[in-house]
Parts: sequence; C-alpha cells; structure tokens
Amino acid sequence: MAHLEALAPEISLYPYSNGKRVGDRVKFPDTAAFSSMNKTARFEGDIFNLEVTGEIPRDINGTFYRVQPDHRFPPIFEDDIHFVSSVTAIRIADGHADFKQRYVRTDKFLAEEKARKALFGRYRNPYTDNESVKGVIRTVSNTNVTFWRGMLLASKEDGPPFAMDPVTLETIGRYDFEGQIKTPTFTAHPKFDPDTGEMLCFAYETGSNGSDCGADVVTWTINADGIKTEELSFTAPFSGMIHDCGVSKNYIVLPLTPIKMSLDRLKRGGNKFAWDPNEDQVYGLVPRRGGKPEDVIWFRADNGFHGHVAGCYENEEGNVIFDLTVADGNVFFWFPPEGESPDFNQRTRLSSPTCRWILDPKAKSGTRIKPSLQWATNGEFSRIDDRVVTKKYKHFWQLRVDPTQPYDFAKCGPPAGGLFNCMAHYTWDTEDEGKTGDEDVWFAGPTATYQEPVFIPKDGGAEGEGYLAALKNNLDELRNDVVIWDAQKLAAGPLATLHLPLRLRLGFHGNFVNHKDIEEWQQRRAGELGPVKPADEPLPWQMNIMSNNGNHKTNGELNGHGAES
Repeated sequence: MAHLEALAPEISLYPYSNGKRVGDRVKFPDTAAFSSMNKTARFEGDIFNLEVTGEIPRDINGTFYRVQPDHRFPPIFEDDIHFVSSVTAIRIADGHADFKQRYVRTDKFLAEEKARKALFGRYRNPYTDNESVKGVIRTVSNTNVTFWRGMLLASKEDGPPFAMDPVTLETIGRYDFEGQIKTPTFTAHPKFDPDTGEMLCFAYETGSNGSDCGADVVTWTINADGIKTEELSFTAPFSGMIHDCGVSKNYIVLPLTPIKMSLDRLKRGGNKFAWDPNEDQVYGLVPRRGGKPEDVIWFRADNGFHGHVAGCYENEEGNVIFDLTVADGNVFFWFPPEGESPDFNQRTRLSSPTCRWILDPKAKSGTRIKPSLQWATNGEFSRIDDRVVTKKYKHFWQLRVDPTQPYDFAKCGPPAGGLFNCMAHYTWDTEDEGKTGDEDVWFAGPTATYQEPVFIPKDGGAEGEGYLAALKNNLDELRNDVVIWDAQKLAAGPLATLHLPLRLRLGFHGNFVNHKDIEEWQQRRAGELGPVKPADEPLPWQMNIMSNNGNHKTNGELNGHGAES
C-alpha cells in the first residue's frame, strides 16, 4: 500500500472542496475542461522561422490572428469556463512564418495579476466575484480578434472590446470608438461592408451593467472614417443570446437563440444561461439606415441552436437570404434547461446542417418560417471570402464532423472541442438558390481535428481564389500545426504545414490581415490620424457605482490606468 500512502499528501492538498477553491495553492482543477488540448497553456512568447513541411505560397503576405481562452490562475470554481484571453499572430511573408502570442491585458487581467490569484467567479455572473473587484469590467475579450482602422479589437460579447497593436500585440486599452459607444457590452462578430468600409455591429443586454439579463439590443454603423452614423435601440422578444449576425446591403440579421438569461438565477450563484427546449429560434431583421424600433421584424421558427453565419444578401425579389448552421438541440450542454443536469453526451447526438432562410422585409413580426433549404454539412464555424460580404456568394468553408472516418480513441481520448475531423469547402448552385452544389473535403487523420479556418484572398483574384489556413490539433502529441490549402482544392491536400513546437488551447475565432493594410494604417496613425485612443473615462454603469459609493473610484484596475479604492 506504499503507493497509496505516497498519493495521500497530494490528495489532501487538492485545492477544491465542494467545487470551490480553498487555500492559495497554485493547482488547476483535475477536470476535463483542464485536460488534453484544453490544459492551460499560460504562455507568452515568440518563435522565429517556424519549421515547414511543403512550401508556403510566396504570395501570402500578412498575419493570421486567432484568439484562445486560457486561464492565468486557478479559477474560483472547479467547473469554471471564465477564461482570460491570449492572441496568437502567425506572420507569413516570403515563404516563411513567425509566431507571437500575448495576453489581452483587460481590466480583469490586470486586477488578477496584481492579486496573483483569480478574483472573478462564474461565467458572466458578477454575484460570484470577490468583493474587491466590484465595478471592474469582467470581460475577458477571448472570442474574436478583428482589424479596424490600424488596431486589433479583441472582443467578447459580454463587454467592450480592447485595442491591441497589430504588430507587437501590446494591449492599448479598452476601446469605446473615441467616446461614441459606451454600452456595457459589444459583439465579438462585427461585420465589414467591403464596398463602403463600414463596420456593422451590435450588442445585447445593453440596458444596465451588462449583467441585468435584460432584452435590450442596440445596432450601430461606424463609417470608414470611424464616425458613428447609425444607432438603433430596441427590445428583443426574450432575453437570449445573439452571438453572430449577417449583413446585406440594406439589413442586419440578428439570430436570437433560445438559451435564456435569468437575473434570479445569477443572484443565486447559478448559470447565466439555461436552454429552453420549448422556445422558438428567432431572427430579427433590422434596417441598416434610418430605422426605428417598430421597423424591426422578428421571424420565428421551430426550436434550434444557432451556429455561425456563412453569407447574407438580398435576392432579385428584395428578400434577404440568410445562411448559417442550426443544430437541432442544445450545443451548450453545460447550460442545461432550468433544474436539469448537463447531458455530456448530447453534443454527439446533434445534427448541424447549414440552413438557408428567406426573410421577407414586407412580412409582419411573428411570421413563422422554415428553412428554404438544409444542406447536411454537419459542421460549424462557417467562413466566406470577406470581399463578398453583403453580396450573393458561391463559396463557403466549414469545419465538418464525419463520424464515419476512423478515430484513434486509444491514443487521443475524447476529442476535445468536438470531432471536427474534416475541413470542407462548399459551393452553392449560383443559378438556383434553392439548390446545393459541390463538396470538397479533406480528412485530418485518425489522431487530429481542426480549429476554425480563415480565408486568405489572392490579390486581384475572383471570389474564392486564394488559400485557407487553420490550426490543426494533433491530439496524440498534444501539439499544434498551422495548415495551408488551396482554398478551392482541399481534397488535393495541404500546400504547407507550419509546425509549432508547443500546444495551444482550443480557440474560437480569428482573421487574416494583409500586411499592406497594416502598413497603410501604420503610416496614417503616424501622421494625421495620430495613435489609437483608448477610453479615457469609466463606463456609465461604473460611474453609477462611484456615485452610489460617494467617491470617484472603482475597485481594482480601470482600463489599465490603475484606479484603486
């Protein structure tokens, strides 16, 4: 029994009791959320000249940015999913590639760094936070990273974005569009009109501090000069999640998912969200210009869970075509229906086709609709050529789950993040929008999965001409590669594989930025525009806390400027 006695001290030192952290020992939970590819990375650094198999196309000159959630400190709760954020940059030029990774230094990050421990509790539940961080913005900016007017915006829909330098990845600070947007929340999926240069963006749960579980929604248009030209506030049919959006020439489409918020549940220390299997999925059709709250049309469809948007455009009849994946059950199984326990096997039973919806701007709110077409792609994380955003398009790419392919469970264990074992390229029938087209698929192999792809356009090329890049998860080695394909010839195999000598955590979203755009904005920022200006005052809800406290400071860190109580 000597071996059991040797384990006894380690068992007694396990820093979680009844699911909550006790003591100050630096030890992460022994749970699935902190194992395999999800084990914490806790890494910042640079790698020069990555090893390559194959040949990187010489005409690629830019940076593949992606963001990953990653814990800095052991969480307060053992089952925590409230991670901080790291941004990865893969700089590609002249057939070579370099790697850089840095944390996004949000207010939460800075407060916890100073304390050397986790201070924020459950996912999007401020009622479980340490009292010392009351009034500190909780967002971790870990969902997406986009390029806008010379900066990167790291964002998550529960808070404002944080600006970063696109070359150094230095955090500049919280960004409020130079004082023009002061809502407590902001989308992680803004869209960009390639013809006008406008950013189309939105936020939900905007009415108070971003944690009131309200149904308030705002949409904005920011023009190419960074000026807010449109703002529309309205109320959604229920307090649910609006994660992604679609934009056509004249409309924004907001998919409202029936995973519902509850303030009472938050105050009891519970989950922010609970799946409602009896509620409709809903689509809000919002005018891009000059709209009023009563102009927003809400379409209803049978229960389903929205994935990510492929394309959105208006056809010759003036109807809006809206394409996205829709699962037939609760993808977020960790947020089960009220009063139920999570069903950890639910995800394996779901199907997730790409659904095409036709939205008639002349219809009345409450109109019930069904998909005009369902393509059994069984995937997620759709991407298109961003040069055709708002327009009729032909090509889209997606991670695909193919359970018929071999998987080496003995070597890999459960596939962390889902069995996305194929990269797929699909083409619509351009002559008949009621028909599907061709499929072009590459299998990762029995010991690997993929993360979300990014499309890299060829200069001057037609739609879909270019490359596709994505992280590959080598589950047997616990190591990542970056794979590059000809975007229209996936089945021919990768053109190049960039080998990382380390493991990254499973990420969410990212984008490719042409280096010409970065250089152009560097020149403009060094000249007449001046440097990016971070927010210089607290958000309105923070001001209310200060006023109620009878002072002019919040606890912890404020936008990196070190305001303390």
